[in-house]
Amino acid sequence: MAKKVSVLLLAAFFATADMYSDNISGSWHGTLQVTPQVSLKIGLNIETSSDGDATASLDSPDQGAYGIAGEIRHISQDSIDVAIPSINAGFAGRKDGESIQGKFRQGFMSLNLVLSPGKWQVNRPQTPVPPFPYTTEEIKFKNGKDSTILAGTLTLPPDATTNTPIAVMVTGSGLQNRDEELFGHKPFAVIADYLARNGIGTLRYDDRGFGESTGDATDATLADFAGDAKSAVAFLRDMSFKHIGIIGHSEGAQIAFMLAGKQMPETGSDEVTFYPRRPDFIVALGAPSVRGDSILADQSAAQLRQSGMPESIIADYSDALIKMYGHFGEMDNEELKASVDTICSQWPNNPIYASLKANLKQIIDKSSPYLEYFVKHSPAQSIASTKCPALAIYGERDIQVSPALNLDRIKELAPSVKVNLYPELNHLFQHAPTGAVQEYAAIEETISPEVLADIAAFINSLK
Repeated sequence: MAKKVSVLLLAAFFATADMYSDNISGSWHGTLQVTPQVSLKIGLNIETSSDGDATASLDSPDQGAYGIAGEIRHISQDSIDVAIPSINAGFAGRKDGESIQGKFRQGFMSLNLVLSPGKWQVNRPQTPVPPFPYTTEEIKFKNGKDSTILAGTLTLPPDATTNTPIAVMVTGSGLQNRDEELFGHKPFAVIADYLARNGIGTLRYDDRGFGESTGDATDATLADFAGDAKSAVAFLRDMSFKHIGIIGHSEGAQIAFMLAGKQMPETGSDEVTFYPRRPDFIVALGAPSVRGDSILADQSAAQLRQSGMPESIIADYSDALIKMYGHFGEMDNEELKASVDTICSQWPNNPIYASLKANLKQIIDKSSPYLEYFVKHSPAQSIASTKCPALAIYGERDIQVSPALNLDRIKELAPSVKVNLYPELNHLFQHAPTGAVQEYAAIEETISPEVLADIAAFINSLK
């Protein structure tokens, strides 16, 4: 489910630059002020080989993007002009003392950017560092439906037995590795480390088609990823573990409920079925409890609101988004774009509305089987039919799966589920100023210690 950063909360420090004497080569960093509310860290890396050939790449740490290939148009001892074709961007600047003063351009936008020597580096104090007082084992298991091989890490506390509780960890949307790594954070590694130190085992794995896992995620849907998690539970059952649960984040939390309660079968029929080897407990971190189209519309509204957009425009865009998603699966892309023209026909003729309309059509261009499945999928039945012990956790400042939209709904659907709301926490369960996605990278904390303690206490209480 992808920047405004307070100077006092910057989690970065500067590495020493390795500068060449004959031109402007080396690593440079700066902050791009996109709007008064939104800033982005930018890194420019210029390398010169021994034969004099120069290459350049761009980093955007706040967006988790590194090594975006550039094309050098000009380079000298004191100036640089580089294009970044893949994002229709570029930078041109000249050295002024120890910095490079220049302009960053993207599309029709041109903004001042001052670069200083060195790379952005991040501090992640919670990331586990060996030696560990527990055991880890690299494992592989198979999704029998499509022969995908999932690669992961089995982490067990000292003196673990088949009676030791163990949780399969399921990542959020987008392809991620077994640590759910993003913006330099490794939330699942931090959770696995904490749980192992508190007598609980975990199995975390790379998403299909990512990391060391095989398979093709191009046309994969929520049902396919649920099938992978189901296979992980079965793998642990075959290892004779007796108390197996799921810890899922965001989409992974939705999958946890899919496997714990009644779920739509992968055939797409209208029947519902119970997974016969259901988990014994679940921990749902930021679980959606409404349809996917409502989740995405709520996300868009929160992001527009944080950018200062008027509520009337936000309401118009959210309404159009829901209507457009309602046609997914019923029309081809050209028909969908025509429907957008109809949906937006009463909008004012101004640049803001024109940009929002163009964005709707861009969503259509980038649509996929995953998106078509997600916007129509409702988790309500799975949640309502969950009978195993379940803990649902929400961050008060989560704008991706907002508690305002989802928390009360989950209480209505499943009164037996234990629901915790944590003040000041975002979607990653970091203490955050506003909860904006742009803050994730700047915050040093990977996950709140209180959340870690409550997860362990919940699972251990089931013994």
